[in-house]
This record gives sequence, C-alpha cells and structure tokens, in this order.
Amino acid sequence: MIMLHRTLVSRGVSLIRALSTAAPPNEQIIREKLTAGLTVKGLAVEDISGGCGAMFQIQIVAEEFKGKRPLAQHKMVKDLLKEEVSNMHGLTIKTEAPS
Repeated sequence: MIMLHRTLVSRGVSLIRALSTAAPPNEQIIREKLTAGLTVKGLAVEDISGGCGAMFQIQIVAEEFKGKRPLAQHKMVKDLLKEEVSNMHGLTIKTEAPS
C-alpha cells in the first residue's frame, strides 16, 4: 500500500482518487444529461481542472429557466447532474433564460 501511494504521488495522482471506483465525469456526459433534461438553447461545458476531470464550468441557456431565480436554475442543473457532481471537486454554473 505504501509503495502504491508513493508511486501515485510521484505521478501526481492522489491515493483517494486512484482507489475510487467512480470515474470522473467528462464533458460529453454532462452535455448529454443537460440536453436530455432541459430545452437547451446554448451550452458550453469546459473541464477547468487542469486535466484531472474533476472541476467543470457550465454555461447554459434553457427555456425552463424562464421566470426562475438563479438559485432555482442552478438547482435544476445540479439535480440533472447529481451523480456527476458527487465526483467533482468543483463546479461553476452560469445559467440564463433565452431572451
């Protein structure tokens, strides 16, 4: 176990990440879930983690956001990505209703 830890740390991989069975979400999965769950008019998903795939920035324009406050819009996004969010280190969400 110590040898494995040293090897992973020397390669820049955390031990917890290496032993985790859940794969990090990727941009395509996030796009697919959002477009399946919302009427998307614009969408940008970017991995801003520097390569580990655990931090994303999402910019989304969707019909369902009309008349809703930003907090409710963000909750809609996070509810659709519940499984993916549980494996992320960070998430930035920018939502907007179409004009």
